[in-house]
Amino acid sequence: MAAGAPAIHRSKTRRAAAIREILGLPIFYRSRGMGGAVCVGRLIQLPCSSSDSLGLSQMNIPSFKNRSPADIITEKPFYESSGRIYRAMSWLNYAKANRNISALEYAALETRFGIEQLLFEQLIVGVGSKLDIAEYKKCTGQAKKLSQLIENLIPKYEHLIEFTKAVAPKGFPVTKWDNRLLCRFSGKISEYLHWSGGLDVTVESATWFETGLGVVDTAASYVWRGLTTGNTGVIRIDKLEPKMLKLWELYSTGKISIEHVVQRADALEQRTLGQSKA
Repeated sequence: MAAGAPAIHRSKTRRAAAIREILGLPIFYRSRGMGGAVCVGRLIQLPCSSSDSLGLSQMNIPSFKNRSPADIITEKPFYESSGRIYRAMSWLNYAKANRNISALEYAALETRFGIEQLLFEQLIVGVGSKLDIAEYKKCTGQAKKLSQLIENLIPKYEHLIEFTKAVAPKGFPVTKWDNRLLCRFSGKISEYLHWSGGLDVTVESATWFETGLGVVDTAASYVWRGLTTGNTGVIRIDKLEPKMLKLWELYSTGKISIEHVVQRADALEQRTLGQSKA
């Protein structure tokens, strides 16, 4: 199994075999094997029963509510996207409860970092080729070049995530991210990370504070929902079994629709299950 692939119990079906080869970016559900799972960043152990091995219903999501600043910055901090957004939601909850400007700014910072890390995890690591990764390394400090690289990878991601969702076993939720929306969120949040006017129209303004809570909350909550209701990742094409690979080749070249992918994957699964019972 690829490092970081979601927790999947052994199965003879081609779908399960394919999903075991998802490139390792399940944000809140990183496999530890043996039917157990922990969230990325190991914030909390998440038990997974054998009857729900492909779903999320048995997993306990860590609460971001009523955490003190000391809790937020010292409680096993991790810096991948899920750890960032967990802290962002915690800071937002504190900012709302205490009308605290610094907490809002910290939430904005963690949300921005979380979004950028998520874009990196999905697009550069998830669907980027060796050439794309080489180009990414050249983009350090060059925002326009990085934005263009991300834009170029979004169509590839959208094609591959649809195939991933189509061949995933029933009950295995996969989050499809709107990467352009993530980029827009990142831009809007930047207003709360840089000087943007006098004190009277920023930190001393109730309107500025309320607007900031809304902007940051909308972005952070979108990511939090995606992290806690589905797995993030894409199928590793280079690891697919021959018949599943053939499905990808037909779909990626426009010879069959995604509906046909689902139908053929169902047929392959039923055939394999029938053979295993024979």
